[in-house]
Amino acid sequence: MTTASLKSSIYFVDDSGDARRIAVLGWIRVDIGSCAGPLGHWQALLSELYADPYLDIRPGDSLHAVSLAAGRGRPVYGVRRPPGTSAKQPYREVIRRALAAISFMPGVAVGSAFRMGEPGVHYGQLKQDLYEAWTRRVNAAHAAAGSQAFIIFDGDGSEAGLRRAHRRLGEPRHVVGDPYLVPARCSPLLQAADQVAYSGFQQLVRQPHRRFMWEWLQELIPKVEGPLQL
Repeated sequence: MTTASLKSSIYFVDDSGDARRIAVLGWIRVDIGSCAGPLGHWQALLSELYADPYLDIRPGDSLHAVSLAAGRGRPVYGVRRPPGTSAKQPYREVIRRALAAISFMPGVAVGSAFRMGEPGVHYGQLKQDLYEAWTRRVNAAHAAAGSQAFIIFDGDGSEAGLRRAHRRLGEPRHVVGDPYLVPARCSPLLQAADQVAYSGFQQLVRQPHRRFMWEWLQELIPKVEGPLQL
């Protein structure tokens, strides 16, 4: 993260990981007042998905990377698929298409960070510790640039630990207020951050049944920051 020209920004953040060993954050940073361009690119992707004959993705559906990678989607009947493909494959390819769309979003920065767990540490605590370390890093970067940061995180409002992470930041604070906790289904750019977080997770843990996407994040978003170990 370069700080010399770091403008006041909004970070859209989601998490991924497993319950035993690792927590991952993925984020998309947008300069304040510049969300229209990225949102336009995401809407163009959604329009393509709605029109795709191999998918049944409808307006209002949330793009959740875990479900897409598992090939979970509504079956499409009466469509002849290319030889060697299955009903699952087009849904998995949505992640690739989403990452490609993110890479062309104007004026965004993309990144991921992770923390490895210790035996006996609950995932919720691991995620909170990672988020606290990440917010300190964001705060320091914006302090050096003299700008401010606002964070929007996938949540339902019950994540008290994330609010505590903001309140523990030293003064002067450049991460403004508490995190805005919004369900990802209500925010297109949080859904984009979800694709980054899950792709970063697979890049790190390299689950054999997700081999197809191990390198997608680096291949499709070459300027992605991380994954950073925090």
